[in-house]
Amino acid sequence: MKPPEEFPFPFPPYDIQKNFMKNLYSCLDNGSLGIFESPTGTGKSLSIICGAFKWLVDYEKHYKDSLEVQLKDFDNKLEEIKKEFKQDWFAEQTAEIKINSEKQVVQKKLDILKHREERKNKFKERLELENISKKKRFWKSKSVGEKQNDKKNKDEVSKDGLEDSIAERNDIDLLLEDFSLDSDSDDEETKEEEEAEVVKIFFCSRTHSQLTQFIGEVKRSPYVAEISLVPLASRQNYCINKAVKSLNHINLINDKCIQMQKKKTSSKEEKDLKRSKVATACPFNPGNQSLLVADIVTNVQDVEDIAVNAKNLNTCAYYASRKTLPDIQVILVPYNLVLHKSTRISSGINLKNNILIIDEAHNLLEAIENIHNAIITGRNILHCYSQITQYHKRFENLLSAKSVLYLSRLSFILKKFIQLLGGTTKSHHEDKIEKPKSEIYTISEFETVTDIYMINMFELTRFVNESKLMHKLRGYVEKYSGDLKVRPVVKKTGGVSAFLSSLQKKDDVVTENKQEENVPTEEIPSTPIMLINNFLQCLRGESKDGRIFVNQGSTIGQGTIKFMLLNPASRFHDIIQDARSVILAGGTMEPISEFKNQLFIGAGANPQRIVTYSCDHVVPKENILTRIVTQGPTKVTFEFNYNNRGNPELINELGRTLVRLCNIVPGGIVVFFSSYNYEATLYKGLENSDVIKEIQKKKKIFREPKLASDVNLVLQNYAKAIENPQSPQNGALLFSVVGGKLSEGLNFSDDLGRCVVVVGMPYPNTKSLELQEKMKYLNENVKQGAGNEYYENTCMKAVNQCIGRAVRHIADYSTVVLLDKRYSTKTKALPGWIQRSLETSNDFTAVVNDIDKFFINKKKKT
Repeated sequence: MKPPEEFPFPFPPYDIQKNFMKNLYSCLDNGSLGIFESPTGTGKSLSIICGAFKWLVDYEKHYKDSLEVQLKDFDNKLEEIKKEFKQDWFAEQTAEIKINSEKQVVQKKLDILKHREERKNKFKERLELENISKKKRFWKSKSVGEKQNDKKNKDEVSKDGLEDSIAERNDIDLLLEDFSLDSDSDDEETKEEEEAEVVKIFFCSRTHSQLTQFIGEVKRSPYVAEISLVPLASRQNYCINKAVKSLNHINLINDKCIQMQKKKTSSKEEKDLKRSKVATACPFNPGNQSLLVADIVTNVQDVEDIAVNAKNLNTCAYYASRKTLPDIQVILVPYNLVLHKSTRISSGINLKNNILIIDEAHNLLEAIENIHNAIITGRNILHCYSQITQYHKRFENLLSAKSVLYLSRLSFILKKFIQLLGGTTKSHHEDKIEKPKSEIYTISEFETVTDIYMINMFELTRFVNESKLMHKLRGYVEKYSGDLKVRPVVKKTGGVSAFLSSLQKKDDVVTENKQEENVPTEEIPSTPIMLINNFLQCLRGESKDGRIFVNQGSTIGQGTIKFMLLNPASRFHDIIQDARSVILAGGTMEPISEFKNQLFIGAGANPQRIVTYSCDHVVPKENILTRIVTQGPTKVTFEFNYNNRGNPELINELGRTLVRLCNIVPGGIVVFFSSYNYEATLYKGLENSDVIKEIQKKKKIFREPKLASDVNLVLQNYAKAIENPQSPQNGALLFSVVGGKLSEGLNFSDDLGRCVVVVGMPYPNTKSLELQEKMKYLNENVKQGAGNEYYENTCMKAVNQCIGRAVRHIADYSTVVLLDKRYSTKTKALPGWIQRSLETSNDFTAVVNDIDKFFINKKKKT
């Protein structure tokens, strides 16, 4: 199909938006792999929505019309056959059978489309009827039966605590599920093939909040009433069962939810359950899911809207959202649901012949690596070995021979891991290691060293998953030891406990509560077999694609075994092969060659299938002023490298620079540092030299918090200080961190960011063994020098994200100041729209004069 000249848009689009949509349309139609770069503030989200949705609507109409044309052609051929073979019935029947078989295939495809349209119309009709009686249902008093049902539900929910529910369950529930290596998934594949007939768009972004913003843009678009859309989120976001959600930990919530999805019981078992007064099923599942499904399919809603509607209907939003997938055209998902294969499959996400659009893709390579990395500690291993050994011993006579075999293999592996960390199965996690050492292995080397190379990891991890070993172990431990129950900790966590806690929480989406150091915290349990299984799954890849870092700690419990993925393309291969088209979109995608070589081509894509599109910023050149400053007010050279970190002379020069900028820049200034530690070091140095007091005469100072829960409050106060400055102050200054919570995804538009200052260059630590292995891998497998390019790109991509926070719309204006002489050799790595007004200056006074004139001119125009 040819891209249209005009695209439906909520307002007259910019030329760059028109070009973006046309290129995106062509890319989707040709089944290409696209890399699209559109600076933040140029309406990228709306361009994606209107370009992709327009193609989807056109494609569905074109596809349906082509199927109907094919059916007419088949009917015409059948008529011709009757005329041609009037005297030869055998030849006529033979030809008709062939044509009819081909016709049936086409008819089936058309029926799938029509069936989906019919279901959507029925959903709309049901909602219309529901709206008519809405007041009666929600505002009139409930019937006696409803009240009794509500009371029953509440009673079940209240009994659904972890301690009582599992404690009274029979031991038979703790036995492993049947497991067969010969089972196949033909039925599932058939279902997938049927669903794949209708093309869907999967839109993927990093965070829940970014997906919510995208839905807000969809509601602004002309397609809000034409496209069906659903956001897929975790149980933590969708669950309305208070007893389950109160666990406040995604792993616990998942485990508990799955435990509650019980198979149908016999009448005798049902009576036993009632007699024991144990609630085994969630009262909200299924509930009135058909109505919620109809509501989701016919109305564009975000996660919060769906959860609220689910609560009103007393039904499960998590399972209802997944039931909508056959009827949905656009599916919104966070990174981990798509990029991790097993999670993708378990979530019902089928990319076969569908479209995948990944937004905020500038860190996609790193995201894939982080999702597939895994780490286990000595304490995890000892804990898991103890659980499995006790479980095995208790139920050995009740388990199948196959289950006993795999439990024995699992115990053997854990024993070898413990030995690798310097201990034995009888060790305690606090036992000391005299001379800790560290080693790096490939997968094959690691399996040889640990003597586990003969064990089939595919079969073993499949056993863990299909036998529900994680859930059975949790139930067993909670019933017989209580070690993993949630309970308050009365003393400050430190040392090993704090270290383990930080590792367990690293990849979980949890709500961070503000805590002081001496305030008691809640211990978050985690089934160690889950961490072990994640690590074992990493051993199923090719040996060259990853490295395993074994670090013995001062104690056995502190030792770690970490898998680090070096080749993200190996985990992107299936996506490239299955999807009709994959689009990577971001504000700053340079260096684009990194995505081409290390991701697309590395995953087996044909280079001719790859297309790129990059556009300039909508903000005019005169609205941006960028300066690389090599020297401060007293001619001290700016080079914030590792050796100069604590240099008092350099810190004082930075202080003088910030004071001068605060005097001439109106509104808000955002200053980025390379790390939280460096920010703290410099702030303390500026405080000791009274620079902080001097700055506060002109700007109220704020600092980026380490807790995500504090970010909104800091930003609100920062905005208030700019909107209503207290004389003689003229705004506020915000100290932030490169790669922190304020460097990506947040807007400092208009007065919130009239100047962005980047102090130094945020290079990663060259002494890191992980970085050294990554660079070595790239030099050996991509090209010589690729490691150094990666090192440089890591730094400059982070800088570019910080710079992109300032200018957010066509009428916005801002200044960018890069404080480090090394930037003068990195100008080509900066975004094109920044380079338009970029100058390198050795004269700080000249820089101050330029910035002063810039704001004087802007003030005159307003």
